[in-house]
Amino acid sequence: MGEAGKSIHDSLIGSKKLQGKCKGCGSSLELYEIDFRRSTKVMKCLRCGMLHVYKKDIIGKWRLLKAQKLDVPPRM
Repeated sequence: MGEAGKSIHDSLIGSKKLQGKCKGCGSSLELYEIDFRRSTKVMKCLRCGMLHVYKKDIIGKWRLLKAQKLDVPPRM
């Protein structure tokens, strides 16, 4: 990957270390899913499992769209 490819990759994903704080419990977030076509990423809380959905704005910053608990139906 060339230098331009690395900078584009880094601007979309950011650094690979833990980023941000959970809106529910204040714990660290890790990258859970990323969609390059829609410029969105989903971060997951390490403690409570809450999902935080971010979208890249016109300036190039990640903006929080919503934070929600992962609904998992009970097993029978």
